[in-house]
Amino acid sequence: MFVGELDRNLRDEQLKQSRVQAGAVADQVRDMLTDRGVRVRPASKTLLAGRLNNEILIDGYADDWSAFELGARKFDYPMNKIAVAAEDINRASSFVVNAAVRQRFLYLFIRVTDQQISYHNSSSNRIATGDQLIIRVPGTDGSIRRYTFRWEAPGIEIGRYLGEVKDGVRPIRIAADYRASLVESSGGYHIEVRIPVPEDRRFGLSLIDVDSTGNVQRWTGMFDPDEPDDIGQLQVIDENLTGVLAEYTEPGMRLRVFDGQGWLLADADRRLPDAEVRDFEPSDNSILDAVLHRFIVWSLAKNVETQKLPEIADGKMEFAEFELFPLLADDGRFLKDQYQRIFYTSVVNLTKDDNLLGYLLVQQPRVALTTFTETAMLRLVKIFGLAVSLIALVLIGFATLVSWRVKKLRDVVEHSVSGEGVVVRVVPQSTAPDEIGDLSRSFHTIMSRMDGYTNYLQSLGSRLSHELRTPLSVVATSLEGIDKTRVDTHTSDALTRAELGTARLQRLIRNLSEASSVEQTIQRSTKEVVDLRDWIRIAAEVYDSLYPDRSVVLKIDERVTQAKANVSLELLHQMLDKLMANAVDFSYNNSVIQLCLAKTASGVAIEIENAGSRLALPAAELFEPMVSIRNNRDDQPHMGFGLHIVKLIADYHGATCSAHDVHGKEAVRFSIDFPLYREAV
Repeated sequence: MFVGELDRNLRDEQLKQSRVQAGAVADQVRDMLTDRGVRVRPASKTLLAGRLNNEILIDGYADDWSAFELGARKFDYPMNKIAVAAEDINRASSFVVNAAVRQRFLYLFIRVTDQQISYHNSSSNRIATGDQLIIRVPGTDGSIRRYTFRWEAPGIEIGRYLGEVKDGVRPIRIAADYRASLVESSGGYHIEVRIPVPEDRRFGLSLIDVDSTGNVQRWTGMFDPDEPDDIGQLQVIDENLTGVLAEYTEPGMRLRVFDGQGWLLADADRRLPDAEVRDFEPSDNSILDAVLHRFIVWSLAKNVETQKLPEIADGKMEFAEFELFPLLADDGRFLKDQYQRIFYTSVVNLTKDDNLLGYLLVQQPRVALTTFTETAMLRLVKIFGLAVSLIALVLIGFATLVSWRVKKLRDVVEHSVSGEGVVVRVVPQSTAPDEIGDLSRSFHTIMSRMDGYTNYLQSLGSRLSHELRTPLSVVATSLEGIDKTRVDTHTSDALTRAELGTARLQRLIRNLSEASSVEQTIQRSTKEVVDLRDWIRIAAEVYDSLYPDRSVVLKIDERVTQAKANVSLELLHQMLDKLMANAVDFSYNNSVIQLCLAKTASGVAIEIENAGSRLALPAAELFEPMVSIRNNRDDQPHMGFGLHIVKLIADYHGATCSAHDVHGKEAVRFSIDFPLYREAV
């Protein structure tokens, strides 16, 4: 909307200047038309001739006329006829003719449509017997002279006319300046003619078609050959008037003058491709400028409503133009030519003393009216685009910086706490005065408090064990020192229950301190290279004898050819103890527990499979501390540290823990995947 409004405002200012300029041209042309005088003849008896800039070879071919822009004029049989028979229309010839003036000669190129060509009979005494071309021009004495061209065969002919009567006979004369060439073509023939330009512009052209059936003659053209005084007129584009128009014609424009009958009198044509009219030069600009310019041109073109521009190719206005010109005189319009170029078209009526002398048709290219808008919009878009780009870069840079700082803070917070929930390091305090800095300081405070509380919880077990162990030992010793034979039955039962509770409390204290003792063992343990195949064979025998109500079966994958691992034997035994104890707890009596050594992609895995249950929790949660899920409760305390200790030992060895249900049966398999030991080369 803004672009269209700007375009209309700038265009209106330029059109005001154009109308002033058109008025100046009209004043000068009006004076020239007043002095010219107009000889009115019917359109059917008038032929318009343009101007030629190149030499013409009279050979009957159209090659020399390729650069001639004025369209051909068509003549058919019904023209200049009062009554026409249908059979004559079908049999008579028709033609189109291009006419042009160069220096003192008039050139004609005639394309004749004829079903049958009749050539002249050379044995006849008549001036012509077959198809013939007749031209009438004024003679030296002012009378009308008739020149006839007839052909015995295709080729060049000289014009012939009848001389003065002598002894009762009119001899046939030859005019050397009147030359014509005939060439046959599909559907007829072509005639190319050169004659001197008629001095007073009286001129006539007719073609006689001789039908071999009955030797019937039919004429088509500007005059009736049987009427000796009938003649037409020749209109020629006025060079002086064209020169005046050319002085006011800017690149891309076209100025034309028509007389009152609609005949073209002058034509100053400087129409160019739109790209040559614009100030924008793609060669001097970047690809971005070219793309933006094309978009602006397209946007402006959308705001223009156009209709067809009258071409008036043959130089004669028709009824449609006579209807359109008054509208263009009131208000100019945008019209589109056959090449889809848009012109602002207006008409100035050339009148004097209320007499219409003619029309001045002004065609101004739309791009000439919008080139300033296009250039201004291109600069505005570039400036606006540059400003938006700078703002976008600043915003992107700021967002990137904020994102980087938030990501950095997130990474620090994530790495501050280990997988076991232990605070590894406290988030450092930031000195930045903004919200992210304030957030980092809040995290620092929270992590500091969490670290203190975590340290307190970690030391709570050892403290409780230390504080409870002494009084519990005193109680246990005191209970042992009581002579149960000297007390009654009721008191003896109470002492027995006290001893059982004391033993349970002692086991609970050992479980509480077991995890911390494992961590201490890990810190002081040393690794050695062990062949897991030999080790697991011995372990299977030990556990099979250790659990007589279970059957421990060893299974070694035959693909395991190398099973050396860098491990701590003490921790490895403790890890397997926990796994076997878990398998025994969740299996039936006299069931089979499989102890396997399997091949994996990264090394070997120690697997323990027991039947009798399925996983009640996701595998990842089973290895967390304080997790214990048992359907059958016994008198043994279970704190949920067994599998957590397995994970601690596995992490120390760089191994991974996993657990899953065995497909197709009610069984669970725990797997510890160890990396193989790689000997240094």
